Amino acid sequence: MDYVELHDDLERVLDDLIEKNRFVPVIVEGEYDRRALHELGVLGDVRVLNRGNSILALCETLAREHREAIILTDWDVRGGRLARNLRDALTASGMRYDDELRARLTLLCRKDIKDVESLHRFVERVAELAASRNQQRPSKRYYSERARSRDTRRRSQD
Repeated sequence: MDYVELHDDLERVLDDLIEKNRFVPVIVEGEYDRRALHELGVLGDVRVLNRGNSILALCETLAREHREAIILTDWDVRGGRLARNLRDALTASGMRYDDELRARLTLLCRKDIKDVESLHRFVERVAELAASRNQQRPSKRYYSERARSRDTRRRSQD
């Protein structure tokens, strides 16, 4: 996938998230995740999971105010466990949940970043690369050659 296509896909997911967040709260793991989403324009109700309350208590509080929630935990092992626990707790509280946006972001970002808090910087970097019309991601060979030339320059300076 080239950067232009990746940028377009990320923009679509983020537009969907922003639109849905106007009516539905987003559940994230921590404060840095909330800040990153705010930087991306997600200005609706964003609830932080790690504030000392249990998952079930958060879901019960949400159930009093809303009928649905968006699960947006990190896409690492711990985030997957939290997402599963949130799905169970939201279902037990009588709420619907949306974890499709998390799944779409996971597919787009898995090779590059693993958490929501890095999403803002990643989107900016992809936008810059898409604007420069860089069609492909640099290969591993490119990075190894770059590191080798850097090492050669350092040795010649010594």
